[in-house]
Amino acid sequence: MTDSPVPSLSVRSYTKQTCRHKHNYFQLVLPINGHILIEIDVFRGRVGVGEGVCIAPNEVHYFSANELSKFIVADLEYVPVSLNDRLHPIFQVSSALQAFLSFVEIQISQFADHGHEEILALFLTLLETSLKGCSMDKRITPVLSHIHRDLARGFTQVKLAQIACMGTTQFKTRFKEATGLSLRDYLVKARMEKAKALLRNTDTPMLGIAQLTGYEDVAAFSRRFKAYFGQPPKFFKRK
Repeated sequence: MTDSPVPSLSVRSYTKQTCRHKHNYFQLVLPINGHILIEIDVFRGRVGVGEGVCIAPNEVHYFSANELSKFIVADLEYVPVSLNDRLHPIFQVSSALQAFLSFVEIQISQFADHGHEEILALFLTLLETSLKGCSMDKRITPVLSHIHRDLARGFTQVKLAQIACMGTTQFKTRFKEATGLSLRDYLVKARMEKAKALLRNTDTPMLGIAQLTGYEDVAAFSRRFKAYFGQPPKFFKRK
């Protein structure tokens, strides 16, 4: 059995070697990129971007993942009522909460001991909101995993539809139903939110932020950023 200060949020990676343990608190595992293979009493399979898994206290579980995959892990004494159901451990994550997870990753990684209580409170609020109204075609999950693995890449409807095993017309419809946004708008939102988090919480150079979010030069990135937020990147730059 493992013990941890609760409540807490952390960024974790795992290995391809299957591990087994249990703990005396609830644990939520939410992929930022990639997926985790997990086995508990009532579920055995993959959990990817756009999903989460709730592991109950004292529940033995087996898990493994590619070392490059990353996860936000919430260790909690209590969870929302809808998650306190051992028969249905997998839950859907809204696009708003998924975008917030990228910010959590940066904040925790860069500032190990700063602002965690505020971040945890906001996480729990967004989690409650997400659980109330989020439903997603599971074929979209590997698409979101693919997108969030590297937001700097170029993405096409055709390629992503192939990943989802759909035709392009059906993919457009299902993607918007799952995320509330078209593919283009979702990519802009994900990239801009990541850029804002990098600006606010890291010392990454402007060119580096542009490249990490799919732009080849600072000018193009700055134009898009200002169009999206109404302020230039320097407005959010950490002092």
